[in-house]
Amino acid sequence: MGGQGSKPSSPRAGSPKAAPPPREPVASDPVPVAPPTPGTSPAPEQEPAPPEARAVRAVDPRWAKVSARFAEISDRLDAIERRVPAPAGPGAPIPAGAPETSRRDDTCDAARRILADLVDSRGAPPGCARFVRVPANYYDEPLEFRRRCVGGATVDHMCKTIVMENTRCVNDDCADAFNSRWYLVVVQYTAKLNQQKLEKFLHELNNVDGRRCGKKNFNMRLAKEEDSERLTGYVKGAVCPFGCAEKRMPVILSDKIVALEPQTFWLGAGEIDLKVGMSAADFVARAEPHVTDITY
Repeated sequence: MGGQGSKPSSPRAGSPKAAPPPREPVASDPVPVAPPTPGTSPAPEQEPAPPEARAVRAVDPRWAKVSARFAEISDRLDAIERRVPAPAGPGAPIPAGAPETSRRDDTCDAARRILADLVDSRGAPPGCARFVRVPANYYDEPLEFRRRCVGGATVDHMCKTIVMENTRCVNDDCADAFNSRWYLVVVQYTAKLNQQKLEKFLHELNNVDGRRCGKKNFNMRLAKEEDSERLTGYVKGAVCPFGCAEKRMPVILSDKIVALEPQTFWLGAGEIDLKVGMSAADFVARAEPHVTDITY
């Protein structure tokens, strides 16, 4: 028997040790990850954020606002992508149904006006121009889609007519074909009009055979829409060099169009969804344009 002051007896062998008291978690502790659900692949491991970043996210309310805003923008972008149809590629079908159906149309008012100018006023053969009605979404689609609508040979055969104004012209009308205030300029969609080339050509045109006109008198700009409509009688996207209200307006044709093979190229024909095709040779013979290098 032990008396007073004797030492306490040691724990018996095999008896469980007392568990240490739990401690409070700190920021540097690793974030616990729940075990994967049976039958599913474990999520890829992500590099844990530094303790400083976790601390900022925990205390800064702006972080929650930025995260919420980012999620909202992502949702909106997804919704827009679902609503917008994919652009029509080379093999996309041409929409059907009047007036979207592409079809020959040489009996409408715009076509009759153009043909009257070509055939009656300029002596062109009746079959020199071919008219095609194009889909309503014509200008919303790529150039290749437009080419297929009219049956053009290549995208280089797709052209447009624009009205250009010489804002420093000494004349206020189109009476002088060499020094007009306004010009009808025909270029390819696949080329870009070069303003400097156009001004240089007009300056040279006005300095031969005794004509004199300084460079400062040439400053070419796209005509105002209201002036274009007044001079041509056609709205934007439908301008044609034939049948214009101002019959004296001179025409300038890109030399790249004349060099096309085959020769038939396509232009607007008085209405937004009406196009006309004709050979470069017939165009030159009837419109009597200045043919020069005006693009790059």
